[in-house]
Amino acid sequence: MSVEMNRRQFLYMSALGAATVALSACGGGGATEAPPATEEPKAAEPTATPKPKAEATAIPTQAATATPVPTMAPESKYNEAPMLADMVAAGELPPVEERLPMNPLVLAPIHQIGNYGGRLRTFSSWIGHWDECQYGHSPLRWIDDGLGIAPGMCEAWEANTDNTEWTIYFRKGLKWSDGAPCTVDDVLFWWNDMVIDPDQSDNPPDFGSAGDELVEMIKVDDYTLKMKYVVPAPLTAYRLAMWVNGLIGPRWIAPAHYMKQFHPKYNTEYKDFEEFDLKIQWRQNPECPALAAWVCEKFEADVSSTWVRNPYYYAVDTEGNQLPYIDYLDNTHIADTEVQKLTIMNGDIDFVHFGPGDLKDVSTFKENEEKGGYETRFWDSGSGTGSMFFWNNDHPDEKIRAVYRNPKFKQAMSHAIDRPRIQKVVYYNTGMLTTGTMSPKAIEFNFNEEARAFFEEMRTAYMDYDLEKSKALLDEIGVVDADGDGWRELPDGSKFEILFDIGGTPSAEHTTTFEIALEGWQAIGLNVIANTMPGAEFDTMWQAGQGSLRGNWEVGDGPNHLVYPSWVVPNETSRWSPLSGRRFELIGTEKEDTELDVDPWERTPPRFASTELDLIGDPVWKLQELFKTTFFETDEIKRHHIVWDMVRIHKEEGPFYLGTVANYPRIVYVGKNMVNIPLKEELALGGFVNPWITPYPAILNTETFSFK
Repeated sequence: MSVEMNRRQFLYMSALGAATVALSACGGGGATEAPPATEEPKAAEPTATPKPKAEATAIPTQAATATPVPTMAPESKYNEAPMLADMVAAGELPPVEERLPMNPLVLAPIHQIGNYGGRLRTFSSWIGHWDECQYGHSPLRWIDDGLGIAPGMCEAWEANTDNTEWTIYFRKGLKWSDGAPCTVDDVLFWWNDMVIDPDQSDNPPDFGSAGDELVEMIKVDDYTLKMKYVVPAPLTAYRLAMWVNGLIGPRWIAPAHYMKQFHPKYNTEYKDFEEFDLKIQWRQNPECPALAAWVCEKFEADVSSTWVRNPYYYAVDTEGNQLPYIDYLDNTHIADTEVQKLTIMNGDIDFVHFGPGDLKDVSTFKENEEKGGYETRFWDSGSGTGSMFFWNNDHPDEKIRAVYRNPKFKQAMSHAIDRPRIQKVVYYNTGMLTTGTMSPKAIEFNFNEEARAFFEEMRTAYMDYDLEKSKALLDEIGVVDADGDGWRELPDGSKFEILFDIGGTPSAEHTTTFEIALEGWQAIGLNVIANTMPGAEFDTMWQAGQGSLRGNWEVGDGPNHLVYPSWVVPNETSRWSPLSGRRFELIGTEKEDTELDVDPWERTPPRFASTELDLIGDPVWKLQELFKTTFFETDEIKRHHIVWDMVRIHKEEGPFYLGTVANYPRIVYVGKNMVNIPLKEELALGGFVNPWITPYPAILNTETFSFK
């Protein structure tokens, strides 16, 4: 079977998911249990006959497996917030039983059944803050820090034997926040009129194609969607659980009954999609229906936004109380970090996750807890690197490119980084030293004892601080001080300056890390020079393959290597092999393997061709070819081993990026009047905050947060 792909498959490739039939939710409206972190996952046979019955729903808990909880029986009485009960009494809303679907999502509060009411105060410096905190639009949800998947707005899913057909079962009676029915037609509107429509801006998401063709979206009935692929697509369930799928990450559904009035196909008053693209922004347009627990009530750009409970939200707790517990969210826009800190310490917040403060600020925050009425908590970041560095593997200068691609040169630079000092100065002796990998919480590093041993081998390779070893490696490859000026030259004796590219204004974390690394690099005779420029100019330069060495970033991404693989395999332009990444993006398009008479760095866009294997390089080619095989491999354990093969290339022919300190803690500020916000010890893996693929805190079921 060919693994060549067209353009549609490579759009959003940086957000690829990895699913397995073992995680399919088959029958009974529930998902199969995710394996505990200490056991090897076992493949499960998919159910041949759909059974989307309202019998059980898997819910996220703090344990390492999903726990089935009985759904409310049809005759059960549901409860609702007093503010909604008042609206029902006034005739402004139908009764709660009519607002909920037949089979609501059941979520178990981590501590206790919550209290209705209150306004949660928070702040942010960016408009998408509370989008990332709500999982309402997702058909499926990550649970247990990414160890498993459970139903979301859809009650069940399943695949046929060869994974070419996936069936998604909507919750019957599901409604948008304005009370209009939410059905398969809303997915088809998004697909046909926002993705397939050549004039619209939505690209097909990562689950939207396989085997050179777009998926066929088939309406079985109002609440049953069949997704039919021309080849096996075993990664579909994980892809459907990625992101929050509202406005952050790819969409998969839109309120057709509202949006059609702004679509030129349905309303000739509109000639383009300018108004359409504004109206669909439900985070700032109170008129746009949504599926989240809270919806926008008022929005003032760069000032604040107010969110109000969605009266039609489809989830209840284990006692039949419609969620969310909290009535309102008040999100203030605060850009200044010092003002953010004062806001917390003055007691003007109830919960802040995307908050200010480095670890150096912890003692100050702790000292002000009593006055501010909050707790300073820590969840694991899940970072695989901490502040990190990587070279441009596709440097335009042939001599520099050859050195950057030499494993011994990269290993020499790694051994010259004083990681213990960085751990002490930057991360206050937290986290773990690392050469740099994907997240230590990734399933490929945890599914059995061999996996954990493999992670340790990868984490510790080239990690030791050893300047003499660094010098010996450089001497071995001919990068020596040929003219006696104290700086090493290129192997041919020409001058060797390593530009460290800096875009914008790095944080103190990254600046201090660079300063410490620079001391070590200069101590072994490498002339590393800071090269600062505006952020927009920097991005353009790097994506065109003109960069040199950079930092101001970290690696974390995803509960497995395949849901966000761009650090492992070059499949886009912003990381360590931009021109090879661009080639990969353009496979199957009219741009593929064209402009062969033009210098690769001068092509439009800059890129390598598949015929230029000498420019691509053997390691990158092998990584990209291995990566393709994961798209079709239905056996989860085999996919894990393919990932291991890819990671071994990083060790044996890399490292392609250099980490410093992995899995340092992230600070979370929680009001002392709050419940159902978990402690680190109550999380399946201690937390997995940094990757947006497993959206924090949405994965913790923010709709169960409550005031005491």
